Amino acid sequence: MPYRAMCWRYCRIAKPAKQSDRRACKRRRKNKPMRAHSRHARGFSLIELLVVMVIVGVLAGIAYPAYTSHLKRSHRAEARAELLRMQMVIEKQRLTTLGAQPSLPPSWVTAPSVAKHYQLTIQPMGQSYTLEARALPGDGQVEDRQGEISCAVLMVRVQGLDARHEPAPCW
Repeated sequence: MPYRAMCWRYCRIAKPAKQSDRRACKRRRKNKPMRAHSRHARGFSLIELLVVMVIVGVLAGIAYPAYTSHLKRSHRAEARAELLRMQMVIEKQRLTTLGAQPSLPPSWVTAPSVAKHYQLTIQPMGQSYTLEARALPGDGQVEDRQGEISCAVLMVRVQGLDARHEPAPCW
């Protein structure tokens, strides 16, 4: 077997039968360069690290706005649910008190997740009322938009049996 064609693993695993093969294995061992590190122990090059950093940066640039948009939508959904819960409690109270001024019972507690992002108010006007959830400044909920329409203030206007939700695209 010629020297170049002989695999150095062959020399380590099997004992060559021919004398010429044995000599080639000895030559191979002598000529094999000494390496301080094997290929597997090598680290990453600076270029590889920079490429990875750029990829991570691009992915973060795409993912972060989508994440914040999702958070705003979920906070808005919680506020809508809380407004509807308020409406149901007020309507139940109006049925039991037969047309008294719309108000919330003293035991009313706003959900903590909604209280962090929205200020909830009730504005009675005779037999009608308006429920309002106004976004609190500081956490980005004020910039919540649905297209061109701001969703910073959500309202339920109740007049008799009619209830309107404003702004409509945010509901």
